[in-house]
Amino acid sequence: MTADNLSFSLEIDYIPDETAGRSEFEAKMKQTAEEFHGFYTLDKDHRPVIAGLAREDVDKLLAALGLSAFGTWPACILTVTISTPLPLRAIGMSDGWDIYVGKKTFFAFAQFPADAVNILMKACTYYLDRETYQPLEEFVKETGFENFRNAVLGNEPASPFGDDVPNYYGSSWGAPNVPPLREGDFVRPEHNVMQVIEVYPEMGPLLMEYGMSCVGCFVSYDENIWQAAQAHGLDVFEILGEMNEYLSDKYHKPLLTGETPMEDILTLYPQLLSVLQEKGLVMPQDMKTPLGTLCEEAHADLQDVLDACGKKLRKE
Repeated sequence: MTADNLSFSLEIDYIPDETAGRSEFEAKMKQTAEEFHGFYTLDKDHRPVIAGLAREDVDKLLAALGLSAFGTWPACILTVTISTPLPLRAIGMSDGWDIYVGKKTFFAFAQFPADAVNILMKACTYYLDRETYQPLEEFVKETGFENFRNAVLGNEPASPFGDDVPNYYGSSWGAPNVPPLREGDFVRPEHNVMQVIEVYPEMGPLLMEYGMSCVGCFVSYDENIWQAAQAHGLDVFEILGEMNEYLSDKYHKPLLTGETPMEDILTLYPQLLSVLQEKGLVMPQDMKTPLGTLCEEAHADLQDVLDACGKKLRKE
């Protein structure tokens, strides 16, 4: 196997007991598989699969199936898995993709399926160019998980002398890839569950109300908010919205300003996309573009947009 001949597959997980729409969706999968020169099958658990896909066709096929990023997916679909021949895969919903290496080691988060495929491709290429007949998981162990991850994602190793303000990674897990969280910061889907609890203890009861019984157990040291929500079949952005509304009120800081970049809006509050579209804002090529700039380009009133976003987030 080489990086040049890698193929991808899509595996569908349905919502348990939600049977409406499955037959129609599977018929569409069969038709779409032929159009993209893949083949349709059922796996050992009777999940529908399209295999034999080229890298450049994955995003197009998802769109053809009505599984576009931040779109409204068919009601029967729980998750979609993009798999490679290696133990590397991305598990996604309409609002993002978790990427795993090995059996269940979280590797990265991507908002769009094309980005998830690119990360999978880079990870496969890095391994295939350097392995000496050892399995991927053994290769990663020998290389060092963080070294492997940084090489694939292009991250620079953190300098122990580069920041006078101590970043918070928690005391119980060795995960310097976890984003720092300081008191007063908004919570992100990538933040570790116990990291959030130790900075904001009052979030524990909130998560428990959502049914996250993992709070406080050993699992929560290895799971981020996105993973915990996905494992419990919850809407991570509803949870983040409630958390950050509370923090906004507590620390008297707005959820959004004219300086908020589009990438933060997509990461934290993708439910606002419909509001931005209604106001005439166009998705920028550079996701670091701030909201204020987008309003100027669309000749939209910034305060009006901020007010509309606030009402949407607070469900007023």
